[in-house]
Amino acid sequence: MFYIGIDIAKKNHEASIIDSNGKLLDKSISFSNSQAGCTKLISYFEKFEADTSNTIIGMEATGHYWVSLYSYLIDLGFTVYVINPIQSDAFRKMYIRQTKN
Repeated sequence: MFYIGIDIAKKNHEASIIDSNGKLLDKSISFSNSQAGCTKLISYFEKFEADTSNTIIGMEATGHYWVSLYSYLIDLGFTVYVINPIQSDAFRKMYIRQTKN
């Protein structure tokens, strides 16, 4: 099983992939918010043999910038979860301990 997290932005998104053990498999990639960018993302998936049967994707609902990528991935048959940015921020604050100087 593969888990892919996508950081959504206006022009360029960022994606990272981990396996079922939580191991980061490669450095993250940046890809444009365009058809060419979507093709690049799918090529990234194929590098690890990540496909619709063994991959779960999560992305934040950032503005409206996530909608086209979400639709594209759903049309291909991927399981995609859209996360509310307020909830992910609260989760991050809850589990990431900040160090004091």
